Amino acid sequence: MIVQRISPEATRAVRHRVLWPHRATVADCTIDIDGAPHAVHLGALAPDVVGVLSLFDQRPDRFPDAFPAERPVYRLRAMGVLPEWRRQGVGEALIEAACAEARGLGAEEIWCDARKVALPFYTACGFRFLSELYDIPVIGPHRMMARAL
Repeated sequence: MIVQRISPEATRAVRHRVLWPHRATVADCTIDIDGAPHAVHLGALAPDVVGVLSLFDQRPDRFPDAFPAERPVYRLRAMGVLPEWRRQGVGEALIEAACAEARGLGAEEIWCDARKVALPFYTACGFRFLSELYDIPVIGPHRMMARAL
């Protein structure tokens, strides 16, 4: 398995299957800033895409004071690993690659809206909690988490 940059289109099948099965089609599994110049999309390939995540140069809207204004941060978003590939190091490899990418882009921290079910995973990967539980409609409970780079 290798982790490398992929196109936003290459993330959509895993996003649909793992994160957003409620969306009508794979093509609907886009994020409004997928094509932004600052967007980075990573895929774990074995040899097909078995896990994905995206990074965006984006500050949190929900908790605007979570980071000092002068501190560069990147947002980790839409991370998913196919069920048959979980607990095999895919998620950890994606996180480490994301941290390296964000560091290379000048970020000092990455943050995410972590689903309640994934909190132990993110904690094990070195993330800390920045909020209590909050609900994202249709998707469910989350907590904001961050990891220093």
